[in-house]
Amino acid sequence: MRPPTSKMQGAPLRACTQCIRRQYLCPTGAAPTAHRFLTTTRTLRSAPKNPLRNSTSSRAREAEIARSKNSMALSAAGIVVCAAAMYGVIKLDVFGMDQATEKKNEVEVQKEGAMKLDGPDGFGGNPSVIRVQGQDGAEEVSTGTSTIPTFPSVIRLPKALDAGTLKAGDEIPDSAEDEEYQLLGLGIRTVSFLKIQVYVVGMYVAKSDISELQQRLVRTAVNPPGEKEGVVDSAGAASATSLVSTERQALKGLLLDGERGDEVWNAVIKGDGLKTAFRIVPTRNTDFLHLRDGWVRGITGRAQKENAKAKALEGAQSEFQDESFGTALNDFKSLFGGGQRKNVPKGQTLLLMRGARGELDALFHPDPAQPARFLGRVSDERISRLVWLNYLAGKDVSSESARQSVVDGVMGIVERPVGTVVQKVV
Repeated sequence: MRPPTSKMQGAPLRACTQCIRRQYLCPTGAAPTAHRFLTTTRTLRSAPKNPLRNSTSSRAREAEIARSKNSMALSAAGIVVCAAAMYGVIKLDVFGMDQATEKKNEVEVQKEGAMKLDGPDGFGGNPSVIRVQGQDGAEEVSTGTSTIPTFPSVIRLPKALDAGTLKAGDEIPDSAEDEEYQLLGLGIRTVSFLKIQVYVVGMYVAKSDISELQQRLVRTAVNPPGEKEGVVDSAGAASATSLVSTERQALKGLLLDGERGDEVWNAVIKGDGLKTAFRIVPTRNTDFLHLRDGWVRGITGRAQKENAKAKALEGAQSEFQDESFGTALNDFKSLFGGGQRKNVPKGQTLLLMRGARGELDALFHPDPAQPARFLGRVSDERISRLVWLNYLAGKDVSSESARQSVVDGVMGIVERPVGTVVQKVV
């Protein structure tokens, strides 16, 4: 046997003892057993828990799934509600986005015994411009809203009403004589910043008084009213029968002016002998009290404005400061006092007529197949004049589209010589 080397001499005694035991103590032919050396200095790692076998994790996962399902259900409900709201807005035409469908081709109707007068280029092409008898035979004018799609270009209204015998709610008798009124212009009354449509309003003038309206407009253009004067019959104004292009533009500017428009329109409609009317058709269900409050606010606002102007001028007296004006305003309020006449459903017609002496007659026409009903009369012409000015003059009018349309209509009148808008061969 070789003597032990230096390497063996340095090996630990414990290792040598284990080798001798494995060599001499193992049974012959038996496979050697694998051994692992374990140390007491190394910390044993704990096996991680299986999340699928953890009851706490399972409950949390079920709660998360339930929350996800609730979120999906709420999202689906929100989508359904938004879709329903959009459909409702479109169907109700809240913002007035729907326009009328394509216009039907209009053919000229030649009436027996009538002389046709061709207007200048562009006259009558806009549906808001006045329809001249015999020009195109149009019967309906597009309003621009699908709720009340059209307005008649010509209506028939009573020529005179006996307010002494008629009571509020009475039907206009069939024996009452009527006459034709021609459409000047129309527009939509909207409220709030959302432009919610309330009603369609159109201004009409009696055909027999179109020449009178022409003369007043021409005189106004030739001799505009000053600060202290109305329409004055000067030599030029009396002889003028129509307006040239520059005069028409000047007149249009006066009629649309936010400051001078009040006195210009006031001079045109104040005098006797001019019968006009406003036709009002709600685009949604409303009531007389709501309509009345809007008119009363406009009347009192304009009256207070005129009173303030008169107060600023020494010795001036406003025409709206006396007690009779307050009495007339109360009479106007009583026309729409409610009761059986409280509701005004969508599509029914309200008519405000200004007679030859400025008296205001209110008619209600709920059923086209039945006669209109008389609501009452206010004899003081100041009331009807202020109601008319609410639609025609000033910075803030009840319907800007109606004001623009009416001005376009009267521009069509002054383009032609006085007395030639409606003319028949006798």
